Amino acid sequence: MLNSQHLITFKLLVEQESFTQTARSLGITQPAVSQHIQKLEHELGRILLIRHGRKIELTDAGKTLYQHAQDLEKEYQDLMVRWLDTA
Repeated sequence: MLNSQHLITFKLLVEQESFTQTARSLGITQPAVSQHIQKLEHELGRILLIRHGRKIELTDAGKTLYQHAQDLEKEYQDLMVRWLDTA
C-alpha cells in the first residue's frame, strides 16, 4: 500500500511545481520532499518526474499517479459529504 503522506507530497508537488514551495506548504524540508518522491518511485518501480533544473515534467507513470491521487481526494470528499449528511 502506498504511503499516503508520500502521495500527498507528490500531488502537492505536481500542483505547485516547486520542491521548495511544497516543502514550505507541508512544513517539511526540501530534502524530505525529494525523499518522499524517491520512495514512491522505488515502491512503484517507475520514474514519476523528470527534473529540468527547477522545473518538473511528469512521466506517463507520474500522470497516472497524479490522476489516481485526484480521484482518491474526490472520493474522500464525497465520503465526508455523505458521512456528514447522515449524522
